[in-house]
Amino acid sequence: MNVAPIIERRLPRRFSRTAARRAYILLELVIALSIFAIAVVGLARSLNTTLEVGNIMNKDNAVRLGLRSFIEETKRKAAPDMALTVTDDQLGVTYTSTVEPLSVVTPRNGTAVQDCFRVTFKASYQAGSEVREESVELWFYQNQAEQEKRRKR
Repeated sequence: MNVAPIIERRLPRRFSRTAARRAYILLELVIALSIFAIAVVGLARSLNTTLEVGNIMNKDNAVRLGLRSFIEETKRKAAPDMALTVTDDQLGVTYTSTVEPLSVVTPRNGTAVQDCFRVTFKASYQAGSEVREESVELWFYQNQAEQEKRRKR
C-alpha cells in the first residue's frame, strides 16, 4: 500500500486548519486590544476631569482664604472707610466691600439703634470656564468714638 498520496492529501488540510486557527487568534487579539484601548481612553478622560475638578477646588479654597483675610483687614477700618476694592493678580480675584447704613429697631421700646452698618464682601473670579462669585454679609456696630479711634490708626 502506498501511503504517499494519503499524506499529500492530508497535509494541506492540516495547514489550512492551523492557518484558520491562527487567523482566529489574531482576530481575538485585535478585538481584545480594541476593548483595552477604549477602556484606557475612558480612564484617561476621567483622570483629566478629576484633575480639573481638583484644581478648581484648590482655587476655590484659596479664594475663600483670601476673602477671609480681606474681611479681617476691612474690619479694622472705620465703618465709612470699609468700602474697598482689592485685586489679587496671582489668583485673578477681585475682592470688593460695600457699606450701607442699617436700621435696627429694639423690640422693647421700638427705638432705632444708630451707627449700625451692613457690609457686603464679594470675591469675583473665574474657575475653569465659568465666572464665580462668593459673598459674605456682616453687620457691624461702631459708635462715633470707635470710628474716630480706627481712623487715627
